[in-house]
Amino acid sequence: MTIAGYTRLKFETALNQVLSPTTPIRSIEHLRGRDKKLEEIRRSLVQTGRHIFIHGERGVGKTSLAQTAAFEHQPSGAEPILLCCDPSSTFYGVAQDIISRLLTSDPTVIKRITNKKAGLVLQSVLSLESQEIIERGRAPELRSMNETIATISFVAKQHSKKPVIVIDEFERIKDSNQRTLFADLIKQLGDQSVPVVIIFCGVGSSLEELLDAHHSCYRYLTAVCLDRLGYDARLQIIDAALERVEIDVDDTTRYRVATISDGFPHYVHLLTEKLLWEAFDDNEDVKVINVVHYKDAVASAVNDIEPHLKAIYEKATLKYNNDYEQVLWAVADDHQLKRRSADIFECYQRLMQSVGERALSREKFNARMNTLKKPTHGEILKANRQGWYEFREPIVRGYVRLRAEHRGVALGKDHPLEVRIRAS
Repeated sequence: MTIAGYTRLKFETALNQVLSPTTPIRSIEHLRGRDKKLEEIRRSLVQTGRHIFIHGERGVGKTSLAQTAAFEHQPSGAEPILLCCDPSSTFYGVAQDIISRLLTSDPTVIKRITNKKAGLVLQSVLSLESQEIIERGRAPELRSMNETIATISFVAKQHSKKPVIVIDEFERIKDSNQRTLFADLIKQLGDQSVPVVIIFCGVGSSLEELLDAHHSCYRYLTAVCLDRLGYDARLQIIDAALERVEIDVDDTTRYRVATISDGFPHYVHLLTEKLLWEAFDDNEDVKVINVVHYKDAVASAVNDIEPHLKAIYEKATLKYNNDYEQVLWAVADDHQLKRRSADIFECYQRLMQSVGERALSREKFNARMNTLKKPTHGEILKANRQGWYEFREPIVRGYVRLRAEHRGVALGKDHPLEVRIRAS
């Protein structure tokens, strides 16, 4: 255990301060490469009645941006409300969760407030039974939009001046009728100047479906599109972690971590974490990360990666010979997400030449590409009629690069940003 000046406890503390491979980031200090998006959210929330919808590919850091913004804008004295959808979620179920989290746990406070004029609107909308449930600090069963708006408006004032609510993974709600109710909620919160801010997170299609559900909803929402991290932000994550534990790394390793991460924050944090553990476990004093640390870190990351991604890759490749794996590597060996079949084949030929193996014929290569679109191979790829291919889940591409790196094949070296950085 030999990073000079670091006991295990001190090292673990430092790691938790600068890296977050498993949990969302909540502080501006550690959210790299998202300054413009945070400023976009700040400017939007100047206007009363406006809410936020953060959308982008899975794994680009939507939750980290949402929670960082939520903690920044949540008034002091309380914490933001953080909720997550699942396939069983309904509008009224989520609304009840919001109300439950907004309610104070002190029933005497609720009783005092409901007896004041502030409670008159609530009392005129809700039944006596529902009012009694709220007085006991619980969320009543909601039966209409009017009840929902009135109750949220009432309990929000107990929570804080302007509570911030994060509703994550909105795309998991598939029912169009439920999405319509969320669209109605956004409009009514704005029309009635209810003092709450909702930050939704979801893929781009879920935003489009929400707006389709209520065409005037766009006036109340700022859509924040989140892309994968640029190279500068990836390198900042790596450098901040190494600086924190006072060790260095060569540029080649820095750029390889940045490249194979493919701009997904999880991969950057995970690979950097593994690098630092390899240095900490070295029998010699470590002042500079070396190639052995890097190779061992990649191997450790492959074993530690999200099971869902590993299952997709293995279903596509491991039941068969290396043909499919090498074809996938070729698909991942470029900075563009969507690529022509002809370009992928040229890349595949170069790749096979570099590893000293015989390439498939174009006919067999095309057959492999088509098979990788089928359920038998996990539908890892998708394509359109013009012959353009891409990974069905973009985050899988980063995992493909990681597996190739583990096998000694470096993908993604031709990224134009990497060329620019090396030349500077």
